[in-house]
Amino acid sequence: MSSVRKALEILKKLGEPPFEYSLTELSRELGLTRSNIFKILKDLEEQYFVVKDSSSKKYHIGPINLRLGRVYSNLVGFSEVAKPILINLLSIIGETVYTCIWEVDRVVVLDKETRPGGLYNLEDFIGKTLPVNCGSSGKLLFAYRGYDKTRVLIDSINLPKRTPNTVVDKGMLLKEYDEIREKGYSFEDETFDMGVIGLSVPIIYRNNQVDFCLSMNATKTPENLEKIPFWIRKLQNGAEDISYKMQFRY
Repeated sequence: MSSVRKALEILKKLGEPPFEYSLTELSRELGLTRSNIFKILKDLEEQYFVVKDSSSKKYHIGPINLRLGRVYSNLVGFSEVAKPILINLLSIIGETVYTCIWEVDRVVVLDKETRPGGLYNLEDFIGKTLPVNCGSSGKLLFAYRGYDKTRVLIDSINLPKRTPNTVVDKGMLLKEYDEIREKGYSFEDETFDMGVIGLSVPIIYRNNQVDFCLSMNATKTPENLEKIPFWIRKLQNGAEDISYKMQFRY
């Protein structure tokens, strides 16, 4: 592994909970020697990509990442375009809605809107990673890597068993990914959290890429199960609106 690759792996790890890691923890998590990681961290620290807390001696993401993130956000225009659509969807659906992005080999939550007292209202999961075998957004964005790539990537990705309904069998998952691409949306039934259902639809980006998705979660009740066709249409309308408006940012 090159030094650049090691530095990138360190930055990616610092972007995951608990978002602060000691030298020993990074060494254990990444399978690299302490001396090797220390040299790279010093270089990253000098360029403000990471910061070392003076009291805890732990490292976290540095301020330059905020600027780079804003540059990318302004360039793509996704957050600016998607935010008002999320707010509008919340007013129509009345359930938690959010957006996610595919990041190399994982799914990351970008933004969310929820009503007071709504599902996940008190959980700040923006910036957190989601598994690709449970939850509608994780499954959808992984499915849209394509037939060939999902079959290669799935062997290198951790597949947690979050609930009794979570599928960890790779053959069953690959079949489900094929069905998601065919249907054009992902539905999950208590695979991420018990008592919760979820829906995700793709947001078409440049060259028909699907690196973003629009998703929602709701408690599982007979009434909510009947609303699924309505919710799918509203999510698809919102995703199409985002895709259309992002064209003018190119």
